[in-house]
Amino acid sequence: QQYALLNFSIYSLPVEQQGIFKGLLLIPVAALVVVLMRVLVGVSTSGTFMPILIALAFIQTSLALGLTIFVCLVGVGLWIRSWLSHMNLLLVARVSAVVIVVILLMAALAVLSYRLGLDQVLKVTFFPTVILAWTIERMSILWEEEGGREVLVQGSGSLVVAILAYLAMSNRLVAHLTFNFPELTVSLLGVILLLGKYTGYRLSELYRFRDLGDDR
Repeated sequence: QQYALLNFSIYSLPVEQQGIFKGLLLIPVAALVVVLMRVLVGVSTSGTFMPILIALAFIQTSLALGLTIFVCLVGVGLWIRSWLSHMNLLLVARVSAVVIVVILLMAALAVLSYRLGLDQVLKVTFFPTVILAWTIERMSILWEEEGGREVLVQGSGSLVVAILAYLAMSNRLVAHLTFNFPELTVSLLGVILLLGKYTGYRLSELYRFRDLGDDR
């Protein structure tokens, strides 16, 4: 009877399912990183939770390789998206076309890397296709409305947050605690709810208005 509670824990699941939950339980950690960087620091990102999905892909590919693949796919995708904009397509058709283009790019990259003996690049399939397509669409619209500078700001901000989330999720201690003590997820939820009430200055705003303090 002393082991009866184990029947209602993650350890009672099959090994394959335990592996899935080991990754899922790391997502709240990445969400906390996103909230901290957006609410307290004021980093602009392309989408709220896109950095989390990028960080999950980095875990499967490695950081350096994942960054290279992401930048290449988004860069080529933006170029193709600019060509599609001249066709005056509706939003649904345009995004669907970008999804197909991203899949073709990923397939071409995988085949090319395999022929060159770069087996590590085959992990490009771990990148979320729809998220990549929607990121390209958002960045292209942002480019048209705000200019290339804003695209660079949000794109680099997304990568910075994704890298920080990756570092937190790939930490062995964090992985051990989240898997063996899933109740800690409730604590993360509480911290996020508290941060959701924060309405003060962000660190980026303090830097932005630093000249007002110097005038004193």
